Amino acid sequence: MKPGLWIAAALLWGIGCTRPEHSTPIAAEYVGIDACATCHPTQAATFIESQMGRSWELATPVNSAADFVTPEPVYDAHNDLHYQALREDSALFVMEYRLSGADTVHKRIEKIDYIVGSGHHTNSHIMDVNGYLYQMPLTWYVQEGRWDLPPGFVGPNNSRFDRPIPLKCITCHNAMPGYVPGSENKYDFVPHGIDCERCHGPGSKHIESVSSGGDIAGTIVNPAKLPLDRQFDICQGCHLQGASVNRANVTFADFRPGQALADIENVFWPRFADSVRQFVMASHPDRLRQSACFQASENLTCITCHDPHVRIEAMGENHYRNVCQDCHTGPELPECPTPEAARGADCTTCHMPVSGSKDIPHVTITDHFIRSPGSDSLVLGSPDDGARLVRMASLLDPAPTPSLVAEGYLTYYETVTNHPGFLDSALVQLSRAQADGEDVTDLLIRTYFLQQDLDEVIRLAPGPEQLDEAWTAYRIGDSFLAAGRPHQAMAYLEVAVRLSPAHLRFMLRLASAYSQNGRQQDAIDLFSRALSANPKLTDAYNDRGFAYVLMGDAERAEADFLEAIALDPDSERALANLASLYFNIGRKEEARPYVRRLLDIDSANLQFRRLWALVR
Repeated sequence: MKPGLWIAAALLWGIGCTRPEHSTPIAAEYVGIDACATCHPTQAATFIESQMGRSWELATPVNSAADFVTPEPVYDAHNDLHYQALREDSALFVMEYRLSGADTVHKRIEKIDYIVGSGHHTNSHIMDVNGYLYQMPLTWYVQEGRWDLPPGFVGPNNSRFDRPIPLKCITCHNAMPGYVPGSENKYDFVPHGIDCERCHGPGSKHIESVSSGGDIAGTIVNPAKLPLDRQFDICQGCHLQGASVNRANVTFADFRPGQALADIENVFWPRFADSVRQFVMASHPDRLRQSACFQASENLTCITCHDPHVRIEAMGENHYRNVCQDCHTGPELPECPTPEAARGADCTTCHMPVSGSKDIPHVTITDHFIRSPGSDSLVLGSPDDGARLVRMASLLDPAPTPSLVAEGYLTYYETVTNHPGFLDSALVQLSRAQADGEDVTDLLIRTYFLQQDLDEVIRLAPGPEQLDEAWTAYRIGDSFLAAGRPHQAMAYLEVAVRLSPAHLRFMLRLASAYSQNGRQQDAIDLFSRALSANPKLTDAYNDRGFAYVLMGDAERAEADFLEAIALDPDSERALANLASLYFNIGRKEEARPYVRRLLDIDSANLQFRRLWALVR
């Protein structure tokens, strides 16, 4: 690459501030884009119009690329549910409903609070319940101009309004949020879009130095002055999709520009026999690394082609061709003879082909694996062989420990697939870690918990007083509960809630343990605490209703079961509990429609058939 172009690309990042060549994280606080705009108005103004600047916004019609005027409903055939986008003045909603003939037999409407996505590929939608964030079951696919279910919501995986937004998700799609420690998905502050500090680091020290007239060197990160691998780490922190495994005692929110991303996390992703054509949406750094261009270059990074301060559309018609020809030029390279070039297409048309991705439907993206046309013949074996797993690749650490590899397999199992082979592979790696003298009890418990091997979880369980990891305490407690040993479960689940007091899942399981131990009022109090935090928890209403049944309070039990069914018309436990309640208090006729619904869900279930015989 010519030095002139590299200098120009570097200046895109370097306006106004300098820092040493090698960087370490700066002990500073986040101040937000408005504070940065005071001195850098031009960069801030163009950035907020860029794809990153529009990554997360308040849900209003003006911020949406979607059709809220004449939206087509989306039908989930597996669950027999329809989804419809709605607009009322400036407020946006998602309606879930079910039809029986011409009758609407279920309807739930939830307000959209945030829109995720710049509108370049998709708009997804987020619901905020007292600071707990959840993805909603409707996404707008911009390129095809259509509504459909979000990725991962198809078939039995449709989590409807209950998919939590954990810290890793929001820290890539947004500026740094106010995460509530001890929760799964609660935030006391939610910014509106990726901001300057995601790439330049927290700015409080920089502003203090500027305001006092002090030396600003080392107070802010200029990515253009970092070593190339540290530049790359800034981008691939979010553009390197995979099974992310945190290092001990840190999260991705602890990453600061200038730091090695591998000090924070490792990312694992499987390599298949046909990994030439099988790739996912956010895999740009991984794909680029496989390119001969990258491997032969000493200075090719993301900002060689991309200016993060401006919209992609503003880069100019010949921008990418000019970047390519900065290296690929000279008399030995004849003018491109292809019909695409004659029509004015740039180099990326053939060498970075646009295609779909494995994980997100209805979108096309530029494949960052730069290669010669026709090299897709690298596929090994038959077409069916292309999906064969070859290995689990470590994308940041060239020599991960066996326990880290095991975590990669476990995280991939939990977040991408439920194929049991990944759990078997994790156990192989954990056996190697044990042979190296490493204590991997927590990881073994996690693996056996996912395998639903309750006996092994219980056998490995340390005493509750020895635990300092909330998830391990939860997994042990839940295993004791499933094994019919609620007294032991209670001790472990109390540890989980003490360590993660805002984690609703832990709270509900502890309340269930209280109920099964005969402590109904304690259970009701804890269920009520969870419902005060989030009044849309189906299981909390059902389980609190059951506790009321055990206390002889049929009126409150009925109200809770009805609330649970209103939220989830297919909650088998709530349907069965309400039907049983009606039968036991002599209201058999009211029980019948709920039992019929149970039989519609599972006609072979003997308990449902016996209940039908009683109420019929």
